[in-house]
Amino acid sequence: MVVTGAPGVGKTRLGHQLVTRYSVPAAAMDCDPVVHPYDGGEEIYDLMASALRAAVPVYQDWGARVVVVTGVVLAGRAYDRLHKVFEELGADPVYYGLRAEEEALAARIENDAGGRHFIEGRLAELYLDAEVPDVPGVRLIDTTHLTLMEAVDAVAALERAELGPRWLGTPA
Repeated sequence: MVVTGAPGVGKTRLGHQLVTRYSVPAAAMDCDPVVHPYDGGEEIYDLMASALRAAVPVYQDWGARVVVVTGVVLAGRAYDRLHKVFEELGADPVYYGLRAEEEALAARIENDAGGRHFIEGRLAELYLDAEVPDVPGVRLIDTTHLTLMEAVDAVAALERAELGPRWLGTPA
């Protein structure tokens, strides 16, 4: 599973919470590199793909039946490289696109820990929210008025409907 969206939408936290809902061994992996200066270009997309290519087999060897991959994975950007890695690994990922209104994204970023340059860099990428619907086959979830746990519930409900209760337990 891939959880994508603009910076500040809650991808990483949602992924961490979601793995606790699975009734099978599951892991979360954040593909967004924390590097400075961050440019979001081709080299970063290659870095994301390399990390995915290296980590997923290790998670599988550990026993993970589900790997929740989080990151800004958008069409014409990192999506193409990461999707190619999934194909190489024989995986058929499901894409969930988290969205939120610009004001909500900005407020979430401002409330995150991190240096001012880190916050400003993320705020400068709010426009990426408009690209989330362009991800092939993405299942969109508007998180503007949802708490983290409500967003987790929304994704878990979609997963449970597709995979069945054997894979995904009920909220604790």
